[in-house]
Amino acid sequence: MGDVTSAPLAALGVDVGTTNTKVVLAVLGDAVREERTLTVPTPGTGAGLQAVVLNAIRDVVLDSPHPVAAIGVASMGETGCLTAHGGEPLGDLLRWADGDTSTAERLAASAGADALYAATGVPAPAKSPLTHWLRLAEQGDARLADARWRGADALVVAALTGEAVTDHTLAARTMAYRLPAAGEPLAESFDADLLALAGIASDRFPRVARPGDIAGRLTPQAAAALGLPAGIPVVAAGHDHAVGAWAAGVREPGDAADSVGTAEALLRVASQVDREAARRQGMSLARTVDGRHETLLAGNPTAGALVEWAFAALLPGADRHDLLEHAAALADGPVRAFLLPYLRGRQSPQPDPAAAPRLVRLAGAASDPGLSDPGATLVAVLAGLALQLAWMDAAQTGLAGPRRDELAVLGGPGAANDGWWRLKQRILRGTLRRVDSAEPVATGAALLAAHRVAGLMTSLPLRSADSAASAGDPVLLDAFVEAATLHDKEPA
Repeated sequence: MGDVTSAPLAALGVDVGTTNTKVVLAVLGDAVREERTLTVPTPGTGAGLQAVVLNAIRDVVLDSPHPVAAIGVASMGETGCLTAHGGEPLGDLLRWADGDTSTAERLAASAGADALYAATGVPAPAKSPLTHWLRLAEQGDARLADARWRGADALVVAALTGEAVTDHTLAARTMAYRLPAAGEPLAESFDADLLALAGIASDRFPRVARPGDIAGRLTPQAAAALGLPAGIPVVAAGHDHAVGAWAAGVREPGDAADSVGTAEALLRVASQVDREAARRQGMSLARTVDGRHETLLAGNPTAGALVEWAFAALLPGADRHDLLEHAAALADGPVRAFLLPYLRGRQSPQPDPAAAPRLVRLAGAASDPGLSDPGATLVAVLAGLALQLAWMDAAQTGLAGPRRDELAVLGGPGAANDGWWRLKQRILRGTLRRVDSAEPVATGAALLAAHRVAGLMTSLPLRSADSAASAGDPVLLDAFVEAATLHDKEPA
C-alpha cells in the first residue's frame, strides 16, 4: 500500500451501477476501512437517481464521528438522461443496455465507422448517448428543443454542487469526446464536430473536469439536506471500471484488472495501442483516471447476468446455495464442457452480434452422464465465462503487449462465486488476487477524492493469492475459441 497519513481522514464514495447504487464512508489512515456502506436499487429516472443518492448519503453520514473531507462520484458508462435548461431531469434514464442498433448503424454509415473509432476509441455506438440523442431527434421528441444530456455521474454531481460535471473517462464513453493520441493532452470539453453528428450544440453536454481537478463544492442547499457542512469538495471520479482499477493499484503499463458485475470488463493499462487493431477486436480505448496512460477495455456485457440466466433457464428450481457449493467442489476437476457465454452477441474479441449461448461438450464427454448433474451444468457455465475472460486477456496481449503476472480482481460475483473463482485461477495465466473491499468502486471513488483534495496516495489492499501462478490452459482455450468462432452456432 502507498503512503497514507496517520491521522484518519474520511471521504464519501458513490458508485452508480446498472442494478444497484452504492454509497461508502471510507476512513483512511494507516489502512483503508469501509466504515459504513449502503446499497440501494438504481432507480429508473434521473430525478429518482438524484433523490436516492442524496438519501443514501444522508443515511451513511448520520451520527458519524468522522468529518467528511471529500466526496467522489463514479458511475457506469453511457447511462444518463435529458434535463431541462435549469437542470431538472426529464423522465427515464437512458441506459447503456438500451442501445438502438439501427440508429447506430446510420450514424456509423454517415460518419464512417473507422473514422468514429479513430476519433473516440468507442467501438459500440449503439449504446452511446450520441445515438440516444439522434434516435430521439428522429422520433421528433419535443424535449430536445431545450434539453441537456447529463450522464449518471453528472446528475449526482449536479445535485451536490449545482453544476453538471463529468470526467474524461466517462466523457470517452459518449462518442462525443475526442481521444487524443497517446502522450498528447486530454481534451477539456466535448467535441463540437462529433456532437454535430447528432445535431447537438456543445452547451448541451456537461463540463469535463481535468484530471486532478475537483468538480465543485457542496452547495448550502445540498449540505442542509445531507447534514454536512457546505463547501465540501466533490470529485467526478469517473467510469466505474477505471476507478476500481485505479483504486486497486492498476496504474502503470502492463497492469490489468478484472471487474465483474452485471457485465465483466478487463482493463489493461498500456503505453500505446494500435487503434485500428483494437477496433477490429471490439475493444474501447480511453485514459487512466489520472490521464497519464491509455487503457484498453474488453468486455462481456452479460457475464454476471449469464449466471442469473443459467439458474432461470437451465437450472430452474435448483437450490442456489447448494448448487453453488456443489459446483465449487467440481471446479478443480476436469472441464468436460463449457457454455459459450453470449446472451446478446459477443462484444470482444472478434465481435459477433449473432453469437448465442451454446453448450460445447469436449471430446470424450459426449455421453458422459455427469453432464446431466446440475452441478456439472453450472461448472460448464462458469468455465465458459472464465474462458471468455482468458480469450479477452490473450487478445489484449496481442494489442498492448504482455501484462504483469498479477491480475487484480474487483469484487462482484466473479470473486465471490467460489467455483467461478477457481476456474479463473486455473484457466488464466499468472496469479489472481482479489481486491480486499466489499465495494471497490465506491471506495475507490472515495480514495480518488481524498487523493485530489488531500494528496493521499494509497490503494485498496489485495488479498494473498489463493494458489500458485498458473500457466493457463492453452489447449482448452483453443477449443473454446474454435467453438466460439464457428458460424453454425445454435442456441442452447
